Order: sequence, then structure tokens, then C-alpha cells
Amino acid sequence: MAKVTKVELQLDLSVPVEEISAVVNIMLDAYPGREIEILQAVDHGIGEALAKLQASEKSEKDKTEKEKK
Repeated sequence: MAKVTKVELQLDLSVPVEEISAVVNIMLDAYPGREIEILQAVDHGIGEALAKLQASEKSEKDKTEKEKK
């Protein structure tokens, strides 16, 4: 039977960047030797999320500018 390790976390939502960094560090510690692979995958996911948010923001800005005309 496979060993399952679970981590329960309590997060302070008032400091999201610090908490996200702490969770990333916990995950990296759990997978020694795979840090680069994990960070690259996280970087890709963050990049995609950021691109979507920026596109949405640009779309809203363009819509607002058209409404002003």
C-alpha cells in the first residue's frame, strides 16, 4: 500500500504572498531533487493566470474607453 502524507495548513489571508511562499517551500521540502520541475510548473501556472487577468483587465479598459466616446 502506498504511503500517503497529508499536510493541514492554517493560513493568514491578510498576508497572501508570505503564505503562498510558505506553502511552496513546504512542497519543495517534500520533493527533494524535483524543486526545479515543481517551480517551473508553478511558474507556468502563475503565468497563465496572470495573462488571463491582464487580458480581462485590458478588455475592461477598452470597453470603458469605448463607452466614454
